[in-house]
Amino acid sequence: MAPPQAVHIIDDDDAVRDSMAVMLETRGFDVATYASGRAFLAQGDVAGCVVTDVQMPDMDGLQLLRAFHARTPDVPVLLVTARSRRALADDAVAQGARAVIEKPFRPDDLVAMVQAALAGGAPA
Repeated sequence: MAPPQAVHIIDDDDAVRDSMAVMLETRGFDVATYASGRAFLAQGDVAGCVVTDVQMPDMDGLQLLRAFHARTPDVPVLLVTARSRRALADDAVAQGARAVIEKPFRPDDLVAMVQAALAGGAPA
């Protein structure tokens, strides 16, 4: 049996962060959570997949994406937002995000996107 695949969730909202973690853990992923982009970046090198909210104080998801991809360009990043705009999605993908996920989303959709990102495939 293959070891669980790592997923790193960054969101300043405790309830959202915890619900995404439970959603992915119950499907066999090894999940680590962070309340801010700075706390995540302090972890150093990570593997797996990153799922981050866009709207966060101090460091937003796009800033996190730029900082993280500057040092770890091969780890896929998925951005989650409640305020989807085509320009945001285009900008995020141009900066290296694998996909932008719109809230509210179905749990199966998030799982499918994480699985695709970990497999190196196209976003679901």
